[in-house]
Amino acid sequence: MLNYHKSKNSLILAIFSLFLSGSFFIVSPVKADDPKLTINHPSMEAKYVSQSILDPITLEAGKETTIILKFKNIGAETWPTIGRKFISAYTMEPRDRASLFTSQNWINAKQTGPINKSTKPGEIADLAIVLKAPSKLGEYTEEFHLASENYGWVKGGYFFLKIKVAPAKKEEVAVLKEITNFSATKFLQSPKAISAGGGEQIKLVVGFQNKGDKLWTKYAIVANQPISLASVSNRLSFADELWKSGLVVLEKEMNVPPEGFLRETFYFRTPVVEGEYIAKFYLQADGETLSDVYAEVPVTVTSNAPDYYQTPYGSDAAIIPVSYHLDSEPRIRVGLWQPPSYAQFRSEEADYDVYDGTLKMGVLPAGKLGVLMRKDNQYYFRGGDLEFSSDNYIRLSPVDNPRAIFNILNYNRIVSWKGPGNFNYYRGAVEYRLGEVKTDALWIINDLLLEDYMIGIAENGNASPPEYLRAQAVAQRSYAFATIKADKYGVFDVVATTGDQLYLGQKSEEIMLNFVAGVKDTRGMMATYNGEVVTTPYYAHAVCRTYSWAEKWGGAIKPWLVSVKTNYDCQNYSAMLGHGVGMSQMDASRRATAEGLSWQDLVKYYYTGVEIERIYE
Repeated sequence: MLNYHKSKNSLILAIFSLFLSGSFFIVSPVKADDPKLTINHPSMEAKYVSQSILDPITLEAGKETTIILKFKNIGAETWPTIGRKFISAYTMEPRDRASLFTSQNWINAKQTGPINKSTKPGEIADLAIVLKAPSKLGEYTEEFHLASENYGWVKGGYFFLKIKVAPAKKEEVAVLKEITNFSATKFLQSPKAISAGGGEQIKLVVGFQNKGDKLWTKYAIVANQPISLASVSNRLSFADELWKSGLVVLEKEMNVPPEGFLRETFYFRTPVVEGEYIAKFYLQADGETLSDVYAEVPVTVTSNAPDYYQTPYGSDAAIIPVSYHLDSEPRIRVGLWQPPSYAQFRSEEADYDVYDGTLKMGVLPAGKLGVLMRKDNQYYFRGGDLEFSSDNYIRLSPVDNPRAIFNILNYNRIVSWKGPGNFNYYRGAVEYRLGEVKTDALWIINDLLLEDYMIGIAENGNASPPEYLRAQAVAQRSYAFATIKADKYGVFDVVATTGDQLYLGQKSEEIMLNFVAGVKDTRGMMATYNGEVVTTPYYAHAVCRTYSWAEKWGGAIKPWLVSVKTNYDCQNYSAMLGHGVGMSQMDASRRATAEGLSWQDLVKYYYTGVEIERIYE
């Protein structure tokens, strides 16, 4: 908590300007001078830049919205986002009062959450404030001041928000109330686990209790999120011929009042392939799936089903060999290139929105050249009908096609051993901004969907065995996703070189068709250990064994990265090429051919104890 003498607040008018020969610059409004507070550390100084929603901010009673305010660090000290001296905002006038608009992202009722990143002098930080409107209608002024925790007030850190609380829309309130009424618990399941041959019929008894405050008029039991820990197959299914459909076990019109019970007996079939599986059956009440209420049955299939056995409902009832951790495909940010002075951008097939940070400035049409530059601590953009400068980074994002192709014209990226031509075509969005970690150099950052990044990786031979290429796709995708979570570089996730993975973009897709097929065959699949996606390094070849993580790099033991034999490397190489941890590419390629191993077998051989899960569809 901060403890400083109170003083009065003074306001000045916001100032806007548009100028300079057809070019225009937006000068963010200065909300106010500092209140007359005691500024013990003038090296901590801020300049208000902008906010995502202009005053007055209209909120429906009881609803939330997020306001992102931008502040430039114009002092001499770096602003932390964690630990001692982190930057947040306290309520003002009166100081340290409990705000009527506090929400869960606040530290407490008088203090917002921290800024989004460690912010060096000259950089811009975002302060995201989730405002939850009170029930009382009217117009409010919420006043704040930036502070460095346990250190002092930030000079220039005063700001205010004008907020209008309007009546809530009745229809939306009704929908929200309807959803919150559905709740249930499972009180019965028999059996808890089963072991049987492939294609056998299994009896399951389940019971659920209505723990909400709404009468159910109908219910269903569905298998719409099954999980398999085995190989992919469109013949793998839990469906029984008695089910209503390939994924709907049963449906009934029956009243179940609050605190009431339902009990059902039904049958399912074991998958046709020997292995370990998990069957999940979910409850639906009046069409609403209760995703946290289910019967879960570990299934051990001891032998393959007879050849004559036909899976009920065919491929429509196929088991998805995964547990979904994400609702949608993630994006990855690639540190692509450090341009010496400027970068030239051109879209090959789509219009691109052009942003000053998060503020949209206009559209760069397909085929038009855009020039990005930084000089005298300012970013500059010129292209089409747009021309502006900014304190923020510059972003170009495809208008309606997230997989659109663009070209960095002055990026000379020749990789002769991968093929002729210049590898300077990429998919998705691009940003031009300063790096945060290890270097303050300017970067061209490629922001794109993870699967588009995957098909642009060029670390394999296109003629390699298909099962090996699928195994490599899983290893490379797992590595990328684990690196995203590690936050190695700040404003981007991975570099486009072998420092992480050799990413050559769209032109690599054209010469790596077999690898692209392997990526598509394993979409969303990653290696997990104890339910978490893990880092999965790989390298060219070993001698006779791989190294464990601890042997090579020390630190905590990673149980999935232990030493395993690389017999095919031992027969062919007298020296190691690469770091020696994880999958040996040459050994895995030869093992796939000589032993007829599947891609699942290869992944689980080099990464001990992992499971393979599809993290997203």
